[in-house]
Amino acid sequence: MNKTFAHQAAPIALAALLTTAMLFATNALANHQYRVASAAQASTQAVALDVQHVQHVTIVGHRANA
Repeated sequence: MNKTFAHQAAPIALAALLTTAMLFATNALANHQYRVASAAQASTQAVALDVQHVQHVTIVGHRANA
């Protein structure tokens, strides 16, 4: 079988193209997830700023007669 440069270069070029496409797709998915998480966190913080936290403490003391 005769192996020419075209027969050897085609799989390498396709592998490089597939690798680049996979990297771009992964980056696009990660950016989308980051935007969703960032928006969710921003909306949670906006709600949390409107709420005033009140803590009720009950103190029970016992005096020991020594």
